[in-house]
Amino acid sequence: MNRSIVAYLVLAARFLIGALFIYASLHKILDPAEFAQAIRNYQLGPAELTNLAAMILPWLELIAGALLILGIQTRPSALITTCLLAVFLVGLYRAYFIGLDIACGCFSSAASSAGRIDALTLARDTTLFVISLFIVIRDRGEFSLLGWRRSGA
Repeated sequence: MNRSIVAYLVLAARFLIGALFIYASLHKILDPAEFAQAIRNYQLGPAELTNLAAMILPWLELIAGALLILGIQTRPSALITTCLLAVFLVGLYRAYFIGLDIACGCFSSAASSAGRIDALTLARDTTLFVISLFIVIRDRGEFSLLGWRRSGA
């Protein structure tokens, strides 16, 4: 078993991002109306689209997170999480710099989120973006179901 340190770092990154995306999706799936309000609070687009986004995004988070943990289609899944994090970051930075006094809605929805967007929120989500991007760039299929089938493990 000659695996590089990078392969183990990618595995750890997959588990971290996967678990966080699954956790982030759960409350949003259970309360899409509250999540739709959290999206509207960002004032990024037409309010009519927030209900659709609130119904689709949490399921996308859940599926991408599960696939990362299970080792199925890891690079495409990481590409999805990286793109989602990029969109979330645009919203977070915009809200922060224009002074919107809103809850992040990252791991819960608007009403149940205690914290406001601050520099720590920006640093956390930027770090998660970099970790997710690392998976996209460095994943070579080690520790994935397809990789194990190919190697005969």
